[in-house]
Amino acid sequence: MFPLIDKRETGINLRRIMDRRGITVKEVQEYLGLGSVQSVYHWLNGISMPTVDNLYALSELFQVLIDAIVTHIHDLHFYTATS
Repeated sequence: MFPLIDKRETGINLRRIMDRRGITVKEVQEYLGLGSVQSVYHWLNGISMPTVDNLYALSELFQVLIDAIVTHIHDLHFYTATS
């Protein structure tokens, strides 16, 4: 059994952290060295997730643990490999 990440809730949480810290999408893009802001907007909208490297960098930027950024699916906390 393993937990699944809720991309939508993680995006909402990421936006919440950014707002509290006063960090803009452009600042995140520049900090991570991304070619455009589109990737960051995809994360915020729950379309995709940052890579592990980018999550680590974001945790440093925001001064929070990665676990404070990532949100798991609450309905069925854990799924089996056959689900």
